[in-house]
Amino acid sequence: MSVPPVLDVVIPCFNAESTLDRAVESALGQPGVRSVWLVDDASTDGTADRMADWARCEPARVRLWKQPCNRGVAAARNVGAWQSDADCLAFLDADDAYEAHALDAALMALHLHAHIGMVRLRLTPVDFPEVYVQHAQFAHAWQVLSMTVGGNIVCRRSLFLAAGGFPEHALFRRLGGEDAALGIAFTRSSVVGTLWEGPGVRHYFHAGIHAERLLRQHLWGDSDDRIQPADREQAEQVTLDICARLSSLQAVLDAPRKGICPLTVEYAPSGGQGLQP
Repeated sequence: MSVPPVLDVVIPCFNAESTLDRAVESALGQPGVRSVWLVDDASTDGTADRMADWARCEPARVRLWKQPCNRGVAAARNVGAWQSDADCLAFLDADDAYEAHALDAALMALHLHAHIGMVRLRLTPVDFPEVYVQHAQFAHAWQVLSMTVGGNIVCRRSLFLAAGGFPEHALFRRLGGEDAALGIAFTRSSVVGTLWEGPGVRHYFHAGIHAERLLRQHLWGDSDDRIQPADREQAEQVTLDICARLSSLQAVLDAPRKGICPLTVEYAPSGGQGLQP
């Protein structure tokens, strides 16, 4: 049997001093994880100190990167992915935590099934107000949320890089949703496995959490006054651009001929030219 793929976890950190320990402990406790990349997005609290403490305690497994200025969660995740050389990447938010052995089945799926590009783990709501969890449509809304967030993703690093990573478009810095754009593009362009049973990610509630806005939208039809029709069009175009990027790569890799292909240039009398393989 082939060697299982190497797996790293990337945790973007911004003012996460109070929750970082929980997230890091849960990542280091996963049997299949080689390294945990902590990317400080120019925090203004004690996050950098906590990161340094972890690097001292676990010098062989915890890797640090500090952004010179705040660039947003998408850029922080991407930097961690670029620094890693693992076969597969898992992304965890600094205010969430893995349950025991949460990554085992995902890593096995990516190891055994070459056609699967991404796996999404079960997302468990923790400390969410009853007004949400008791709603008749909560299960459906939560499933939609689970397919669009960034903190329950396990994917092949090669595919992630080919997609360009999480989009860092200014639109998403203003409104959020870069994880949804990437997730939708992956669903349209590849096979995304879902692990809704067994251990997964504990998604903790706090005031202002992005999940709250999404839930209110799906459960009560609340609209975000900041989002204009042009914003939705821009977000869709970003998703289409990611899909096109992946599609063009597929065309190259699926070419019937491999190896060197000499090219010749033919000049027409009119001055035009053509390129022939």
